[in-house]
Amino acid sequence: MEYSFSIEETIPFLAFRKLKEIAEKSVGVRNVLDLSQGEPGYGFSPNVRSRQFFSFLAMLDIAFNNHNVDTENNLFFKRKESDLSEIEALVEKVAYEKYATHVAEELVNDWKEFITELERICDAQNLGYSRFDIYYELFKYSNLMGGRYPQPAGHPLLQATMAEEYSKYLGIKVKAHELIGIMGASHGIGATFKALGREGIKYLKRGHTVVMTSPVYAPYNNLFEERGVNVVSISVDPQTGEIDEDDLKKVKNLEKKVRAIILIDPNNPTGFASSDTFLRGIIDIAEEHNSLIITDSVYLRFFDDTRTICHYPEARKRLIQIDSLSKIERATGVRSGDIYVSDEANEYITNNILQNYFLKKYKNIRHLLFLAKSPGGKNIGLFQHITGIPGPSVALSLAHVILGKKERDEYVKMLRKKVTIFYETLGIPYKGNSYYGMVDLETIESDYSKSRDIEAVMEDIAKLGVVVMPANLFFSRSDRHKKNRTRVIRVSLPNLSYEGTKKAAEIIKEVVSK
Repeated sequence: MEYSFSIEETIPFLAFRKLKEIAEKSVGVRNVLDLSQGEPGYGFSPNVRSRQFFSFLAMLDIAFNNHNVDTENNLFFKRKESDLSEIEALVEKVAYEKYATHVAEELVNDWKEFITELERICDAQNLGYSRFDIYYELFKYSNLMGGRYPQPAGHPLLQATMAEEYSKYLGIKVKAHELIGIMGASHGIGATFKALGREGIKYLKRGHTVVMTSPVYAPYNNLFEERGVNVVSISVDPQTGEIDEDDLKKVKNLEKKVRAIILIDPNNPTGFASSDTFLRGIIDIAEEHNSLIITDSVYLRFFDDTRTICHYPEARKRLIQIDSLSKIERATGVRSGDIYVSDEANEYITNNILQNYFLKKYKNIRHLLFLAKSPGGKNIGLFQHITGIPGPSVALSLAHVILGKKERDEYVKMLRKKVTIFYETLGIPYKGNSYYGMVDLETIESDYSKSRDIEAVMEDIAKLGVVVMPANLFFSRSDRHKKNRTRVIRVSLPNLSYEGTKKAAEIIKEVVSK
């Protein structure tokens, strides 16, 4: 029998689209309950206060940089100290002319909070910026509204803001120059493995060994399979987050050099954060093999007081961390993130791990990663002038991070409630995961459902309007040989309302219980 996808062959990000087509055809686009994509905008739109403030920044950009072809110098901001009172008077003038009085009052207050916080951040990061310098960096050449190519090294105010943000939740001092601006985590992943792989310094080549958990974000599996890199996996129970201790012991006893350890922590697709025992085990392996540790930490801020690998001083010297604002700010389209390489890591990785791999044109690992951001296969560094975060994304990112705390906290609280609703409705114990969940349908299926092809079961779920992500290929080849994973699904839990989350779980349970 033919199905819209193959559980063994169709990559998950194509399979769910086929299921979505079935759902839309069956119940109509507006009635689909989509648990497939990790896009929180489905059920909780980006921060309202931040977006309103972004519109104000756009209005101010017009006021400060109004183009007039008859005027030789049409920029309000020239590289000289202007009268701050004149600038600030213009801010209030724009607010009260363009917005209703009560909105204008909110925007002026938000502006004062925004600028005051930027002043604090710049002082904390020792940038030596005056208030005029901050205005200038925000509005010169209409940068924030896309008036010029983005700055490849990163916008200084955004880099400083993110450095302070990381300092706060990592509990260490992060400096702006230690961050490399990227257009979302996927950009950072691509740049990192281009830099280390055949296009770059050839540290990771065919036949080399890396360690990853299984399941893992599916593109990592595809990436290493395509490059012929040998992946040794450590199994994670998809429904409890528990690590296979035997796998950890086997990795510790590997004779072949482990060149890199790749972590998504907290994990996509399981939604669990790593335990202290596991992270210390990973650090031991890295010390034994003098391995790189590459971590994708996009989901860390969904957990309170959770320690990730970056919290361990003995790991930071060999750590490359990739992060983005996509998920925590409910803004996957902003494409704003960074690669963090501390000064200590920059020196240690360059001189003690990669010392035999650098060519003269690469000063150190941070310089190599910076150049590897450029698009186009082997073209490292060739298109550097377009590899920064675009101006509008910089503006939105600054607005979200500085003004978004209240709504961000509310969003995390709402997400926790949705996770609880989903698991309680399915009748599965909730084990403390966040954002994502994985369900082995076999554990809740009737004998009849178990006897059917899993493709048929997922298509029946889709016909009732619920779209899930087939998760078989999130698991490594060795993991799939060790245990059947074909009936495991991944669900993205921010996407729906409370009612929609409950209804989706009820439909899944209804189909597999028949």
